[in-house]
Amino acid sequence: MTSSQLTIELCYHFIRMKRILFLLFSLFVFEAAVHPQNIPTAPYLPAQGRSSAPNDSITVQFPYEKMTVTRGAARIFLFGQIHLSGPVKLDINGESVPVQENGTFIAFLPVKSGEFEFLLTASNGRETVQAVRRIVVPGVDIKDFSSRAEFDPEEIFPQSPAELLPGDVVGLYVRGTPGAEVTFTLSGLKDAKNIPMKEDVSSPGMYRAKYLIREDQKPKTAKITYNMENGPDGSKAKITAPARLKVLDAKDPFTRAQVLSAGVKLRKIPTPRENLYPFYRAYGEVLLNGRMNGQYRIALNENESAWLEEKNLKTLLFSGYTPNRITELKTTALPDKTRLSFAGSRIIPISVHEFNDRMELTLYYTDGFDENYSFDTTSPIIESITWSQPARDTLLFKIYFKKDSPLWGHAYDFEGNNLIIDLMHRPGLTPTKDKPLQGARILLDAGHSPRRTVPYDGAVGPSGYLEYEANLALAEDLKPLLEKAGATVIMTRHGNNRMSLQNRYQLALKEKAHIFVSLHYNALPETVNPLARARGFSVYYNYPHSFKLAQSVYDAFTRHVPLPDNGMIANDVLFIPRIPQLPSILVENAYLILPEQEQMAKTADGRSAFVQALYEGILDFYGVKPRPEKKPLRRNAFKKPGRRIF
Repeated sequence: MTSSQLTIELCYHFIRMKRILFLLFSLFVFEAAVHPQNIPTAPYLPAQGRSSAPNDSITVQFPYEKMTVTRGAARIFLFGQIHLSGPVKLDINGESVPVQENGTFIAFLPVKSGEFEFLLTASNGRETVQAVRRIVVPGVDIKDFSSRAEFDPEEIFPQSPAELLPGDVVGLYVRGTPGAEVTFTLSGLKDAKNIPMKEDVSSPGMYRAKYLIREDQKPKTAKITYNMENGPDGSKAKITAPARLKVLDAKDPFTRAQVLSAGVKLRKIPTPRENLYPFYRAYGEVLLNGRMNGQYRIALNENESAWLEEKNLKTLLFSGYTPNRITELKTTALPDKTRLSFAGSRIIPISVHEFNDRMELTLYYTDGFDENYSFDTTSPIIESITWSQPARDTLLFKIYFKKDSPLWGHAYDFEGNNLIIDLMHRPGLTPTKDKPLQGARILLDAGHSPRRTVPYDGAVGPSGYLEYEANLALAEDLKPLLEKAGATVIMTRHGNNRMSLQNRYQLALKEKAHIFVSLHYNALPETVNPLARARGFSVYYNYPHSFKLAQSVYDAFTRHVPLPDNGMIANDVLFIPRIPQLPSILVENAYLILPEQEQMAKTADGRSAFVQALYEGILDFYGVKPRPEKKPLRRNAFKKPGRRIF
């Protein structure tokens, strides 16, 4: 046999061996899929710094075992780490998933309703390991409806009592077999029998419709029935909603209620989350004229209304309505703030809207102002005040600021029946050449608190690095830089202490912090594809007085952080940016759920870009330019080397 023939023969045997190994691996995967009960459950959150045990060959940090994910989810993300040496190949439910050098991975995979399993199979060529992650996806899978007409009793309007006025629009929905014909009927209401609904093209099987309650509709409580026709094989279905719709009397619609949480925020529409009115606050007794999704509608005046959860209200017997009246407005200049006192006769809902040049204060259930002023002209902030009556029983005060005297923050509350508004002055510093931030009091908030059992407080990364750890490490890296510049740094967290959002807020007020910087790493709802777009850093603020701080930090991030720019975002939902008394921002430094960005957060070198950006951003906010780093002199850099003797 010639050498070339020998080479060909060896190649042939090598190819046959590879095929055999591949068939054996495929058979192993198939057997495991058929018998998943023999595969270990993937553990999560191994103790940091501990070497992996044999049964930790695959860890899945998210979703955690038997987690209940978003109802009706079609896809969710899953991430974790493979603890095998060398290059690794990973298969999850038949889909190939890229693995980083350190073994971490993330994938966005399809799921089905009910109990669902992810089968993970990893191999480095020498050994193959498997693990299972089990989750629960609530909701009836629309494929279950493929054989007959059927409704999903868990997705039907309304689930709780609804009360509306003539002239209101009702949004109805029900979920069932796709591709059928669905109608609704509101018993006893005019023009509300067998009204067609449209199937949502973006969500097959979800049927929606809107119904306008006629202006001449008399008070009535209606049962809501949904009918389905032309289902598979001509099948039909019918279902009645678990709750009813009550049409209120347009001539006498109000119920009186007491606000149980003074100063609570109101919502634009009755949703369980978000959709907050950023400026409205509820106090005292209010008038209700609607109910939906577990919330009451508060009538503020003839043009404005808002929604509040039922748990925050106590309904009362209606015994008439007495409006508030402002008898005096007094301003007083104090060393750190200017105080406005509105003398009234009762506690009322308000709206406090801050602009760059003014503040607009709206008082509801208030029928007039006696124009009795006491104005302190020494205030460094207030230029003038005007008032008007834009609607019945509503007063609007406009407080204009002096030019070049920016508002540092504001606060509001009732003392008895008097509304108190505080406008914060800019704190003074005592800078020196070496300590440009001397006199500054900076609160660094390492977001979230220690919790090493699921569900965690905050995000977790693919290797099991928890957000509370990452945030604290970042704050501890930043603290000495600010202190070296002369600032007093107040930390919300030290080691493993736990602290609620409200307690962090109270600490800032107690310690007289000048600015509030909350440090976080980002994550996403599990049904959002984390790989669909570039994800990186973002900076959140709310009030105009926080804009400059947010802008300074954001600009520094664009210079120093080598991650995608997700923007500077005005946000009225997050708690920290809504702190009104001082400039307050929340910084999402990176996405902890992404393997490469988690790795940055885990080391001092990786965090250095975030630290430098935060440091320079805070310096810039105070008008301080960072000193250029002194480079050591390189004397005799090009000195001829000495003779080497052998």
